[in-house]
Amino acid sequence: MILSVAVFARDVPVRFVLLTDSVEQDAKFVKLEKDTVYLLPLDSAEKAEIQKADEALLDKIDPDSTASDSVEHAAEESSNYAVVNSAEAVEDSLARLDSIAEAARVADSVAKAQAAAENDFETALLAQEQQAEADSLAKIQAEEDSIRAKEVQDSIAKEAAIPVEQKYIKYYKLDFKRMTNLENKEPVNLSLSDFVYTEDEEEYEPLYPEGGANILVSSYPDSCELFINGEPLEMFAPDTVQKIKPGKYTFSVKKRLKDVDWWGSKTVKINADSLNKVHIAVERPTTKLTVATIPDGVEVYIDEQPTESVMPKYLTDVAIETEPSVAKTVYMRKIGYLDTAVTVEVRAFMPNPIYVELEAVDNSSVVEMQREYERERSRRYIGRGLLWSSIVPIIAGGVFWYLAESDWSEAADKKTAYEKSAFESADTQKLVKQNKDLNDSGDTKGIVALGFGVLGVGLFVTGFVLAF
Repeated sequence: MILSVAVFARDVPVRFVLLTDSVEQDAKFVKLEKDTVYLLPLDSAEKAEIQKADEALLDKIDPDSTASDSVEHAAEESSNYAVVNSAEAVEDSLARLDSIAEAARVADSVAKAQAAAENDFETALLAQEQQAEADSLAKIQAEEDSIRAKEVQDSIAKEAAIPVEQKYIKYYKLDFKRMTNLENKEPVNLSLSDFVYTEDEEEYEPLYPEGGANILVSSYPDSCELFINGEPLEMFAPDTVQKIKPGKYTFSVKKRLKDVDWWGSKTVKINADSLNKVHIAVERPTTKLTVATIPDGVEVYIDEQPTESVMPKYLTDVAIETEPSVAKTVYMRKIGYLDTAVTVEVRAFMPNPIYVELEAVDNSSVVEMQREYERERSRRYIGRGLLWSSIVPIIAGGVFWYLAESDWSEAADKKTAYEKSAFESADTQKLVKQNKDLNDSGDTKGIVALGFGVLGVGLFVTGFVLAF
């Protein structure tokens, strides 16, 4: 699975001091909007958590002071609680004391009447009346308690119904002396005009797009680890990769043999309506760069930017043996698609798969420029070919010219020998014939040499013009 990051806004516990105050306060920072700082009060759990963190920090600084400070803080909290709640509880406490005293008085009277009932019938009647009065008082007290409980519940519901915006503690940002984030102990930047705290949350995404196809991946040897486009599948061959979207993928297998990782890799096209299978055998450890693209037949250049004078050495899909590198740049181009370049790390003895989907060009003028680029590159390529081809006829012309010079020189020797002869004889006739034959042969070879020379020069000139 691949981790991605999602951003969510949240409240952050802070500790702040106002310019007009010397006591630090704790609250939750919500946002800074239009130079107004929005805070929320802490609940009891959050207060307890902050208190615990403060005690832990104090214990690290001065372990002996923790106990005494804790007692003092507890006493202070108790005092504060009493001060806050005493005013509200006085009236209820006095009412409850009056009710308890009245109930005790009635109970005492009932007890005395019951004791006297054994001797006096009239006293028994009085006791019965007092018992009825006591029951009535108890019923009234129960009704009062029920009414009081309902009032408390209504008060809580009313508080909960108040919108969050109305509970905000609002300060102007220039009223703060300082504000500290209690999570990272860093100061809050109040120089901004608007911001909120955000939180990163990790989410899981599938390694490959889901679809309706399946593919069975087998390997030699068995029990090789499976990878798709360089990402581990946490599966071992043979196994079936299920619910994958049809398309092109590079599957790799890895097996550790003789303390070395052996890899195998293949790029396959998965179809939705057929049984997809691929068998991959591990190979002797080599460093490769496996490039797969959509579409096929994309030109690939390694650490060499394509120009009109550079022809591609590779076309996708291709596995290129190379050297390990921290950063190697791969250039890709094809007519009808945007030129693309990626920089990758090439790790030793691995297939290093690269999967790139080129973006199609929908502008006809751009396509025409690419076609012109292709024609120019082809012209230069042909020109370089002609330059190299011109070498052969030039060399051949030189050889034939050398042979022609040799025949002409020998014919001149025959002529000199004939002129020195005083008498006409069969030998002199033979010298004449040899002279003529050598001159004819030299002339023929000279013409051939001139032809090769003209052809070589023509190829060279044409190639030079086209190549440059």
